[in-house]
Amino acid sequence: MEKKTRKRVIVYCILFVGLIVGITVVLFPSVLSSTIIGSTMRQGEWKVSLNVFLVTGIIGIVGIGFKERVIRFCQSRANKEKRLTSKCESLDFVEAAHGHKVYPLMYCHMEVEGNLDISRLRSAIARSCQYVPEILYTYDFTRGRFIDKGFTVDDTISRTSVLLQWDLGKKPQLQIVMNGDENEITIGMSHILTDGEGFLQYLYLLASLYNGQTPSFSLENSRDISPVLRNIHIGRPTEQTRRQRHITVPPLRADSDGKLYFCLCSRICPKDFSVLYSKSKKQNVTLNDIFITAYARVISRLHKIQTIVIPCPADLRGFSSMSDKLSIANMTGIYRKIVVEIKPQHSFHETLLQVHIEMQLQKSRYRCFVGIRPLDYVFHKIPHPVMAQIIKWTYQLFPVSYTNFGRIEHTKLFFEGCKIKSCYTTGTYRLPPDFQLSVSTFQNVCTLNCTLIGQNEDSVTGQNILNEVKNEILEWVNMN
Repeated sequence: MEKKTRKRVIVYCILFVGLIVGITVVLFPSVLSSTIIGSTMRQGEWKVSLNVFLVTGIIGIVGIGFKERVIRFCQSRANKEKRLTSKCESLDFVEAAHGHKVYPLMYCHMEVEGNLDISRLRSAIARSCQYVPEILYTYDFTRGRFIDKGFTVDDTISRTSVLLQWDLGKKPQLQIVMNGDENEITIGMSHILTDGEGFLQYLYLLASLYNGQTPSFSLENSRDISPVLRNIHIGRPTEQTRRQRHITVPPLRADSDGKLYFCLCSRICPKDFSVLYSKSKKQNVTLNDIFITAYARVISRLHKIQTIVIPCPADLRGFSSMSDKLSIANMTGIYRKIVVEIKPQHSFHETLLQVHIEMQLQKSRYRCFVGIRPLDYVFHKIPHPVMAQIIKWTYQLFPVSYTNFGRIEHTKLFFEGCKIKSCYTTGTYRLPPDFQLSVSTFQNVCTLNCTLIGQNEDSVTGQNILNEVKNEILEWVNMN
C-alpha cells in the first residue's frame, strides 16, 4: 500500500470514529430520557415519567428558540479567543516547562544620569506593542499561550524599590522599575517570550522608538524557529564529548531553604577589557572561549577535579539570514557539554586552546541544534502536558551553568536627554544549589554576574566565585 493511500485510510478511520463518538454524545440525552420514561411507565410511576417528559420538552423548545444565540455566542467566544491570544513556539515552551525550578525571567540593570521622560517611555512601549503585542499579555502555562487580559502600558511601569520576580501568568511579560529618583532602572522580560539576544533587540527597539528614530532592522517580528532549521546538518559528537559523556560537575553551593535574593557582580574595567580584547584577537580565540576557560579553571580548583563539563548557549540566528531581522523570540540552542580537562600542570593558555578547539568543532558540526528539529516538528502534535514531561526528561538542567549575553551596543541603547552610566544584563534568580555565571559588556565594562536565591552564605560563595573568575582572566591578560 502506497504511503498516500495509508494516510488516506488513517484519516477516514479517524473521521469515522469521530462521527460515531459525536453521534453518541449528541443522542445520549435523548436516549437516556426515553429510557427513563419507558422504565418508569412500566413501573406505574406516571408522575416521574411526566416530569421527565416535560423537562425534556422544555429543554428542547429552549434549545430550538435560542439556537441562533447559542451559535453566535460560541462563535464570538471562539473569535475573541483567536483574536486575543498568541501561540507559543517550541523553544518558548522549553523555558515554560522548567519554570518550577528556573523561573523564566531576564533583567537589564541601568544607572542613568539625566532626565528620562516617563511619558515618552510609555509612548515608546505602546508603539512597541505594534510589533511585539505579547509584552502586554499574560502566559497561560496550562495551554501554552500568551493571552491578552486587558493590561496597558501603565501595568508595565512601577516605582517599587526592587524588581525580583513576578507571576507571568498574572502580569505582563515586561516589567520596568524606576528606583532612586529614576536614576536606577531595572527592565525585566519573560524568558518564555524571548531569549537574551531577543531581549537586547527589544531594548534597542524601545530606545529607537523613545528617540523617534527608525530602527535599523525590519520591524516585522519573526517568532518561528522553522526557517532557522533549514539546511542544517548536525554532525556527530566530538571525541571529548563521547569519552566524557557520563561526567557531571557537583554544585558550587550547598542546598538550602534560604529565601534571600542576591544580585552579585564583579567588573573588569575598560582598560583591562581593551587589553583582553586585543589579546584574544592576537591569540585567534573568542572572548567566550576565555570566559569559559576561566570559569572551568575556578570550578576545577574549588572541587579539586580535573574534568569539567559546562553547557554553553548559542544564538541560532547567527547560523541563518535572520541576523538583520526583528526576532524577539527564543532562538537559542545549546552546546550541551563543553568538556574541559585541566591537569595541575596546565597553564591558562593550554586550557584556553583546548576550549577553543572544542568550541570550534562543536560549532562546525552544528551541535547546538541537537534535538531542536524533532522538538519543533512534534510540538503542535502532542498535548502540552505530555510535551512538558518529554522536555523535562530530554532538556535537563545542570546545577552549574554559564551564559554570555554578549555586547550591549551603546550606540543602539541610549535615551535622548540622559546618559546611561552603567548597564548589564542578568539571568533569573537561581534556587539552591544551582549557580549560573552570566557575562555582559557595555562600553568596554565587562560584568560578571550571578543571581541567587538562598542564605547569606550563598552571597559570600557567589561573590568569591565571580572574583576568582575575574582574577583568572586578569592574570592571563597581564602575562607577557
